Amino acid sequence: MSTPGRYPSTAWHAHFMKLALAGVAVAALVLSGCSGSSTQTNATCDSETLRSTFEMILHDSDMTLASVDSVECSGEWAVVHATLTGDGASGASEPSIFERVGADWVLKAPEGVCGTYTAGDARPNDAVVPESLWESGCAIA
Repeated sequence: MSTPGRYPSTAWHAHFMKLALAGVAVAALVLSGCSGSSTQTNATCDSETLRSTFEMILHDSDMTLASVDSVECSGEWAVVHATLTGDGASGASEPSIFERVGADWVLKAPEGVCGTYTAGDARPNDAVVPESLWESGCAIA
């Protein structure tokens, strides 16, 4: 059950699940092409790199990335505010949370990384998202 005003809309959650499944498939393809002898470099945290990752995730869905409105980075984490269009998309800019894993950005479910919401506006103690990104990625007005 979602708490009003905290995490993205219920419709977005359903689409997130489709995106996550597509993301797992993309990650499996990327990992299957890796060999033990290659040197991995970290994925850059910038608008172009995260746009490309987002577009790969959306490739097999009915949604399209209309725009990347902002990108915020902290360590191995990024919050991308993007506008999606297509089947069930709100057409409004909504945050998506990514974690850098090796040379790839992985889309994360807010329920798994934002922590257990309690009354008040403070970042939950069990949140995994860095404090500097929690407000923009998890605390939706």
